[in-house]
Amino acid sequence: MKVKHLESALSSLQREFPNPNVALEQYPTSAHLAARVIAFAAENGDLGRGMSCLDLGCGTGMLTCAAAFLCDVVIAVDCDIEALRVAQENACSIELDDTTNFIQAMVRIGSNSRVAKKGASKRKGTGRGRGQRPPQRNTKEILIEGLSDGIPMKDNCVDTVISNPPFGTKMNEGIDAQFLRSATRLARKAVYSFHKTSTRPFLSKLVAEWGYKLEVAAEMKFDIPQSYKFHKQATKDVKVDLLRVVI
Repeated sequence: MKVKHLESALSSLQREFPNPNVALEQYPTSAHLAARVIAFAAENGDLGRGMSCLDLGCGTGMLTCAAAFLCDVVIAVDCDIEALRVAQENACSIELDDTTNFIQAMVRIGSNSRVAKKGASKRKGTGRGRGQRPPQRNTKEILIEGLSDGIPMKDNCVDTVISNPPFGTKMNEGIDAQFLRSATRLARKAVYSFHKTSTRPFLSKLVAEWGYKLEVAAEMKFDIPQSYKFHKQATKDVKVDLLRVVI
């Protein structure tokens, strides 16, 4: 399927979250970006017929549905049951529900993390770009290895993992790296994940320490729509890397 045809098919889906949670850094993935991520993965032979894919932190399922056009099996994982319902409805609306499976689970990080703790959503400015700075932590020390990361699936259970994780802003420090760590555990072929361009040097070093090869598949702009009260602009573009980790 050509990229423009895939983007057109995805554009009819609901990408917005019913009740976006700032503590989870919930922002929708556009049809434009989703189509290009899947196209990159397909060109590299990481997605296609006879292959399986997992969308880690699937949200409303834009990447899930995009992958389902190409793969035989797609597993979508998210902690938000409302978002999962929208994702499932999206898959049904384009007749891809036989290909997709949905699991409610939350990526966990070490005890020093403030991600999704009670009351976090009420703190001012906990979204992707604002917020009070918590005490500095060593990200490497709070990463969780293996099944303790909250995802009830075996190691290397799918061919490729795709993810638009939280960016790991000041109140959620380290969650972006934990998503990437969990993704590398679950994949047996490759991982495709969005991350702020500013984090590239750190993540490159971290992935190398895990024993994997990291590539910048593309440099993109992630459009963040006005979703929360503290947002002053109708939309904001954030520079991101589409990272590819070869397992």
